[in-house]
Amino acid sequence: MQLLSSFFGMIIRFIYGLLNNNYFWSIIVFTIFTKVVLFPLAWIQIKSMEKINRIAPKDKFIREKYKNDKQKQTEELAKLYSENKINPLGGCLPLLIQLPIIISMFYIVRQPLTYILQVPQDQIKAYTQEILQKEDVTDKEMDAYELTVAKEKNLIDMNVGFGFNMGDIPSNVFSNDEAKKAHPVSLLVPILTVLFAIFQNKMNQKGTEMSEEQLEMQKSMNLFMPLLTGFIAYTMPLALGVYWLFGNVLQIIQQQFINFVVKKDKEKLALNEGGIK
Repeated sequence: MQLLSSFFGMIIRFIYGLLNNNYFWSIIVFTIFTKVVLFPLAWIQIKSMEKINRIAPKDKFIREKYKNDKQKQTEELAKLYSENKINPLGGCLPLLIQLPIIISMFYIVRQPLTYILQVPQDQIKAYTQEILQKEDVTDKEMDAYELTVAKEKNLIDMNVGFGFNMGDIPSNVFSNDEAKKAHPVSLLVPILTVLFAIFQNKMNQKGTEMSEEQLEMQKSMNLFMPLLTGFIAYTMPLALGVYWLFGNVLQIIQQQFINFVVKKDKEKLALNEGGIK
């Protein structure tokens, strides 16, 4: 993960240089970059869901028919998916690809000097010694205080305005330590992250036929995943929350575009089939 973090950090550093060292817009542009690169996978996901929707009635019939015989049910479902050339896990592919990027961002936003600016560790150590006012500092302390160093030494301009600072951690709004205290407006990011994630999940689910078992599982995921992302955005530097929030906004726009194209394709196919008849 450190290697991947270094790789993605280099990309952000390149963008950072192009944008006159603007940290906020570097994160925004990097988010757009990842969405563009991963767009083909999103397209595959939609196509996979289309195929699954087409066989949904047969899927439901098999589940109900063999509900007391799980082995037979599994065999028949596997046969159904195989005959229609469907990979049940096809819809998970974009998430699996995005996971390393998200985990890398955990490292990057907590240690921007290491992964974005690529400041030598000796220099980071000297800064940490100065802040902690002691000679002997551990690697763990260097990692923990790197964000503080970046902010106090103004090595990265994290101020966005309107009370937003990309280095603030929203949970620190309630901190008693004035040095760590975050502006109350930073709480908007995790809240909006949860709301947009819920909206995105509902939009993705719209028009999708599911069995009762699948619906129950989907309901749980629709609640659990947004709350998880909101909690992480609440406990991590604001830069990660901004990446996640803007990513959700782009995902919604992307989904609308794909749905529009798919709808047009369906209408065209229906017209062609009507002409043949």
